[in-house]
Amino acid sequence: MLVAVTQGEVVGVAKTHLHPHPDGGAPAGHYLGGVVVAPGFRRRGVGSALTRTRLEWIWSRASTAYYFTNEHNTASIRMHETLGFGFRPVVRSSMIRGVTADDGRSELILFEASR
Repeated sequence: MLVAVTQGEVVGVAKTHLHPHPDGGAPAGHYLGGVVVAPGFRRRGVGSALTRTRLEWIWSRASTAYYFTNEHNTASIRMHETLGFGFRPVVRSSMIRGVTADDGRSELILFEASR
C-alpha cells in the first residue's frame, strides 16, 4: 500500500496484490490494485506517480506486472498504455479474479507489462 501526501494531507492511495496461482485466464503474478486520488488532485500526476512507484517495486521482484480494469475506464486505460508504463491488453472477460464489471454488464480487460 502506498500513500501520496501533500502538505500533510493524504491525496492518493494505491496498492499491489501478489496472486501466487493462476485463476482462469488470469496468470499468477504481481497485480496493480486500485488507485484512489482525491478529486482536487486528479489529472495532476498523483496516479501516475503512485503507479510508477508500484511498478518499480514489482520490477525489483518480477519481470511482469498485471492490472485489470473495466472496459469503460478510459482514464486508467490511457494512463497505463500511453505514459510509458507499457501495458498491453491480453484478455477480455466478464470476470477476472472474482471481480465483475457493472454487475456483469461490462467486460474487464487484463493488461500485462514486461520490464
